[in-house]
Amino acid sequence: MGLFGRTHEKPPKDLINEWSLKIRKEMRVIDRQIREDTFESMEDGEEMEEEAEEEVDKILFEITAGALGKAPSKVTDALPEMEPAGATAASEDESEEDIEEMQSRLAALRS
Repeated sequence: MGLFGRTHEKPPKDLINEWSLKIRKEMRVIDRQIREDTFESMEDGEEMEEEAEEEVDKILFEITAGALGKAPSKVTDALPEMEPAGATAASEDESEEDIEEMQSRLAALRS
């Protein structure tokens, strides 16, 4: 009796090679199908993302009673940089004090 209860005229080594070849071919087919499915799902994801954005825009338009539609799509002006009042003067005083303290420590180390 041979492989799987049948008698074969081929030696076992040849049978193993044949089965191995068949398995490799099947694996290639399965691999190709997986890749195709993956790429298809990636394309579907982009479409779903666009649909989701449109739905969010609709809901925001409803919530804001149309005010969102009047707003610009993007802001191009940079926001002005503001410093808190008195922060500059305080930081200058602190930095002067720090410098004086460092100089006195340095003088102490030198002596």
